[in-house]
Amino acid sequence: MKGLVTDIATGDLLVEKGGAVIADNEVQVVENVLLATRGDFKEHPLVGAETRQQLSGEKDVMWPTQTKKMIKECGVEVRKVSMADDGTVTIE
Repeated sequence: MKGLVTDIATGDLLVEKGGAVIADNEVQVVENVLLATRGDFKEHPLVGAETRQQLSGEKDVMWPTQTKKMIKECGVEVRKVSMADDGTVTIE
């Protein structure tokens, strides 16, 4: 999937040669879904995996399945989502 890319360090739109960079942005989309809470994207209020909340509370057994569906709805093909006991998220 191609789209606008932001700078990893600053979060600003990545600009090269006087124009916005359009490149593969699947990793960036997955990161945004994982870090977002529901309601962060006003156009898509149900997208947001709320990963930080999973780390501090009791693990939701449905979280991997719901997260996988959210990522697929954003246009990125995913086979498996899992979270280890130490909070490491694995996406295949």
